[in-house]
Amino acid sequence: MKKTTRRNFWIILFAALLVTAGFYLTRGNEGSASKTPQIETVAIDRGDIERAVATSGAVRPLITVEVGSQLSGQVAELYADFNSPVEKGQIIALIDPQSFTSRVLQNRAEMEVATANVTVQRANIERAEANLRKARLEYERSEPLAKTGTLSASEFDTATASYDSATADLTMARAQLDNALAALQQRQALLESAEIDLERTKIRSPIDGIVIERAIDQGQTVAASLSSPILFYIAQDLTEIQIEANVDEADIGNVRAGNAATFTVDAYPELDFFGQVDQVRLAPNEENNVVTYTVIITAGNPDMKLLPGMTAIVDIVTGRSEDVLRVSNEALRFKPPAGSELAKLDARSSQKGSRPGPGDEESRSGTIWIQSDDGMLAPVLVRLGLGDETHTQIIGQSVAEGDRAVKRIRPVGR
Repeated sequence: MKKTTRRNFWIILFAALLVTAGFYLTRGNEGSASKTPQIETVAIDRGDIERAVATSGAVRPLITVEVGSQLSGQVAELYADFNSPVEKGQIIALIDPQSFTSRVLQNRAEMEVATANVTVQRANIERAEANLRKARLEYERSEPLAKTGTLSASEFDTATASYDSATADLTMARAQLDNALAALQQRQALLESAEIDLERTKIRSPIDGIVIERAIDQGQTVAASLSSPILFYIAQDLTEIQIEANVDEADIGNVRAGNAATFTVDAYPELDFFGQVDQVRLAPNEENNVVTYTVIITAGNPDMKLLPGMTAIVDIVTGRSEDVLRVSNEALRFKPPAGSELAKLDARSSQKGSRPGPGDEESRSGTIWIQSDDGMLAPVLVRLGLGDETHTQIIGQSVAEGDRAVKRIRPVGR
C-alpha cells in the first residue's frame, strides 16, 4: 500500500515538472517571435471597380407650373383639389364674374351706340352729297347767265356760296364718319378687353398634370394689383421625376451628362432607384465659402413611389472598369517606417517614377511593396487607373494576380 502511494506521488511530481517546463518553453518562443515585426499583406486580384460621387438632393417633378390669377376678386368656385388630375384647358377655379359680366354688357351697349352713330354719319354724307349735287347744278346754270348779264352778280354770288358751302358740308360729314368709325373701333376694343377679363375669371390648367398644391380656398379674395397670386401648383407628369443634387466643386470635374446614378429615399430604404445625369448646371452655389454645382438627375417613377420634396441620397457613377487587375488602397497608402532601410529604398524607387503619358488622364503612378515567397520586400512602381473607396486599378504588367502587397507592418511588441 505504501509503495503504491509513493509511486503515484512521483508520477504527479513528474507531470507537474513537464507542464512547468512546457510553459516556460512556450513563453520563451513567444518572446522571440514577438521580437520579429509582423507583416500584413493583401493579395492583388481581379475584379470590378466603380467610382462614384456621393451627394443628396430633393425629388422634383420635371415640369411644375404655377397657376395664378391675372384678376382681383373673390374665389367663387373650386373645381380641383390636392392630387386632382387635370387636363390642359380644364377649368380648375372661378373668380366671381359678376362685375366683369356687367362691364361686358356696358361695353357692348356702348359699341352698339357707336355702331348707330356710324350709320347716322353715313346718312349725313349721303345728304351732303345730295346738297352738293343741287348746289353744283345751280352754280352751273348761273355761271353762263351771269356772263351774259341775264343774272345779277349778287344772285351768282349766292349760287357760288351755296356750292362752296355744300362742298364743305360733305367734307365735314366724311370727317364725322371717320370719327364715328374710330369711336366704334375703340368701343370694340374695350368690349374685347372686357370679354377677355370675363374669360380670365375662369382659371384653367395650362398643362396636363396633377395638382400638387392648392394655395386658395373657396370664398378667399385674391389681389392681383402688384403681382399675380399663385393659386395652384401643377406637376406635368409624376411618372418622370428629377433630382436637383448639389455636387462639391472637388467632384464636379468627374460628373458628365449621361452618367448613371443610383439613389435611395427614406420612405423606401430597402429599394434602390436608378437614373442618369441629365444636366450639369454651370451656375455655382456658394454658401459659407463652400462652392457646389447643381446636377439634374432624371429617373422614371412608374409606380409613383417617389413624391415631390423627398430627399434622395445619390451615388453618381463617374467611372467603371470590369474584371481588371486591382490592389487594395491600404497597400497604396503603405509607407515604410521612417529611417529604415526600406524607407531609403522607397525613396530611390520613387525618384525613378514617371508621369502618365499624354491622353491617359486617368493614369497616375504609385508604389506598392511586394513580399516574395522567401519573405523579402521590394518596392514596385505601378501605373494606376480608376479607383474607388477600396481598390485601385493597376495598368500594365508590373505585378501579377496573386502577388502579395504589404498593407501594414506592425512594430515589435505590438
